[in-house]
Amino acid sequence: MIFLRYHGKVGTACAVGAWTATAGLILLAGFLAVRGWGVLDPAFFLSSPSRDPGRAGIGPALAGTLWLALLTVAFALPVGVGAAVYLEEYAPKNRWATFGESVVVSLAGVPSVVYGVAGLAVFVRAMGAGRSILAGGLTLAVLALPVVIATSREAIRSVPDGLRRAAYGLGATRWQVLRHQILPAAAPGIATGSCLAFTRAVGEAAPLLVIGAASFVTFAPQGPGDPLISLPTRIFAWTTHAQPEFGALAAGAAIALLLLLLAANLAVLAARRRMRRAYL
Repeated sequence: MIFLRYHGKVGTACAVGAWTATAGLILLAGFLAVRGWGVLDPAFFLSSPSRDPGRAGIGPALAGTLWLALLTVAFALPVGVGAAVYLEEYAPKNRWATFGESVVVSLAGVPSVVYGVAGLAVFVRAMGAGRSILAGGLTLAVLALPVVIATSREAIRSVPDGLRRAAYGLGATRWQVLRHQILPAAAPGIATGSCLAFTRAVGEAAPLLVIGAASFVTFAPQGPGDPLISLPTRIFAWTTHAQPEFGALAAGAAIALLLLLLAANLAVLAARRRMRRAYL
């Protein structure tokens, strides 16, 4: 009886926390919609920044964000999943493996501005990438990497051990078990965790500002070597502008960023369902 009463209180507290967080998100989205919905038109998404609020848009910043998302996924996903597979399936279970786990967990909690400082020192200066889309994508990939590794390891660890034993009992090799059983079963969890990491990375402004994101670019980036610009840094620039009219533009850009991240999450959710059906 005491056990049921205790768990009932815990469930109530969790429900209150979930509804409070949902209400806060709804209020935030409502504030942005009221403030910035009026600027959302096709010209806003295609136009370049301007000193005239009536002509300003997010075209270059939106293109830069898409480039950053592509580079982040291209660098962080294969490295993160590969590291998770090695740590979970191949690495010896000793003190070094335990130390590696603690390092990954610690890096996942490091403030994003620290990654910006590291990106400035390594990618911008040491590697000579400059203040470019490439340097920004590499920095965001490093930022997302610990979360990708941690969530991928949990997804691999959640695969029933009986599945491995059955495959080995049928004569499958270690690589065949990994390729045909473990990774397909863990793919939905890997996709979900990776999406959370990438959406958090793409929505970051602090590391890109430390690297030296351009404050005013009037052309859309055509490749990784073009100047670094993104929606979060464009929002930051507009919110710090002296003219109050730019506040509505910042709210409109924030709505565009939220819609972009929502579309990415919906796409991953659809892919996850397809992966589950294909595996089952």
